[in-house]
Amino acid sequence: MTDDQRRKYIQEIYDLCGSDSILVISHKGNLERIPCPFTVIPIRDVGELREGLKYAVTAVKLSPDLIDVYIIKQRAYYHFNFRLLGRIDPKAFA
Repeated sequence: MTDDQRRKYIQEIYDLCGSDSILVISHKGNLERIPCPFTVIPIRDVGELREGLKYAVTAVKLSPDLIDVYIIKQRAYYHFNFRLLGRIDPKAFA
């Protein structure tokens, strides 16, 4: 994929989803939009984030390699380091 194709693809994704939510398939097989902020738990220590603690994702972006990244505490982390818990409970995150 050329850089121009990559930029066009990223723009199409943002037009559909934006950076303020993610689309997931529910346990029932339905497509659902989960708005930011939502809660995640790292499955391993990642940067300053600790495995098992709850964190709020405030935005979702795409890396230049087209991998979803979660913005947590104003830093970007690859999505595959986390388990999604769902909509935010403001008292539940670190």
